[in-house]
Amino acid sequence: MEKDRTMKHVLLVDDEQEICELLSAMLKRTGTQCHFAHSLAQGRAALAYASYDAVFVDVNLPDGLGYELIPEVKAMLPDVRCIAISAMDGERGRAVAAGADVFIPKPFNRDIIFSSIRQLGFAA
Repeated sequence: MEKDRTMKHVLLVDDEQEICELLSAMLKRTGTQCHFAHSLAQGRAALAYASYDAVFVDVNLPDGLGYELIPEVKAMLPDVRCIAISAMDGERGRAVAAGADVFIPKPFNRDIIFSSIRQLGFAA
């Protein structure tokens, strides 16, 4: 898939469709195009198919832990920023140890998302 260089492309890996839609709605306001994956397997397939500027990954997925995907992303696409999200704030240390650039606890709000994406160099 050819990537439009004027637009940021983000992969959202979360098994909850509602979370993907909420994040997508927020990120679209920054001129970002979002793609969804709802499992580790779908996330890996999406990464094999296209290039992204950032990957949001839920820590708990139906087929494994999102931590597994972060080092894979970094190995394939070293400049891609990884954002770990989890309902368990205690997972922050593991997410960072796995290579996450940012950790966002659930539930999150618009201010937390925009602050995090500004840290990553996205306009908000």
